[in-house]
This record gives sequence, structure tokens and C-alpha cells, in this order.
Amino acid sequence: MLAIQGLKCIYDTGARGWAIELVLSGEGEEAVRRFDVDGPDDADMLIEAFEDSTSSAFDPATGEIVFAYEYADFADDEEEDEDGEDDAEDEVSEDETSGDEEKAKQ
Repeated sequence: MLAIQGLKCIYDTGARGWAIELVLSGEGEEAVRRFDVDGPDDADMLIEAFEDSTSSAFDPATGEIVFAYEYADFADDEEEDEDGEDDAEDEVSEDETSGDEEKAKQ
């Protein structure tokens, strides 16, 4: 796997088609590979995926481009928030109940 250092969208006037150039580095070498794409929208999608990824690599043996993303795990935080919302609802219910009792006493 070679690390992808950059991507560039190109309109090849000779072939009259769109392409993406990958700037690759690995094992002390830098190389450029060009791949045809269907149009500027596909090129834009690949560039956006590269910019959003935390790391990206190219496998010369398979021709596969891999974009890796790192996401934070918010599952624990969401459970705590849900519990906190339940507690807040319980408190409101208790306040409403005590208010109703006071009105009944009057």
C-alpha cells in the first residue's frame, strides 16, 4: 500500500475525458498515477472523500484506493443523555404533582 499525498482533477484534452491523478509516496519514492473517471462529479466525489479521510492509500497490486475515517464513539454519551432526559421528566412530574396537591388543599 502506498500513501496518497494528494489528488488532482484533470480534463485530458487528448483523450477528451476526465481523470484523477494520485500523488503517491512510499518506500522512499514518489509516483503519480492517472485514472479515468466518468466526469467532474465523480472526480469531485473522490477529492471530497480524500479531504474528509484521516488516511488514504493505494494498492498497486489491485488498483484499489482506500479511504479510512476515524469517528468518535458517542454511543455512551447518548445513553447518558437519554437517562438525563428521563430524570428531568421525572422531576417535572413530581413538581406538577406537588402543585396539584397544594391546589386541592386550598
